[in-house]
Amino acid sequence: MHIYNTKRKISVLKFKSGFAMLFAVLLASFLITLGVSIFSVSLKEIQMATAARDSQVAYYAADSARECALYWDVKVGAFPSCLGNNCSDEASSTPIKCNGIDITDLNFSKGDQTLTYSVYRKDFFKFSANLLTEPVADISITKTYEPEDKIIKTTISAFGHNTSILGRRVERGIQTTNN
Repeated sequence: MHIYNTKRKISVLKFKSGFAMLFAVLLASFLITLGVSIFSVSLKEIQMATAARDSQVAYYAADSARECALYWDVKVGAFPSCLGNNCSDEASSTPIKCNGIDITDLNFSKGDQTLTYSVYRKDFFKFSANLLTEPVADISITKTYEPEDKIIKTTISAFGHNTSILGRRVERGIQTTNN
């Protein structure tokens, strides 16, 4: 009878050691799942913060380009508003500078009632906040003659672009219309 009790004790001990191993595996699985979940949430938060920062940089690039074009149009008259046969087919001869950078690649097109001046992919900043990507802006200045009102409407459209470290491109635009 004494031998039977010994065997029974041994079998109970084996059952308890198997339970400890199962409990350890379940606890490790839970901790790994919790760690991966926290990492995933943190990664999404970093992506959202980066997108918000890049959106602001793109907006500032568009705003800077729009303000520069508005200044050169209103204060200096660099974008002539002549419409008709006596208007030159070339862009303004006034040298344009924004933030110390020469704007030399100004495109010009003439329609029946419109004149369009545009610059694409121009860097309006001498430095970048993160030193890895340079924000750029596209500007389009359109002058439209409206014969019924006998006014020339000027529309300035600026689109700022910024490509982040993660390779995602952000674009923000501003449009201003003046009479």
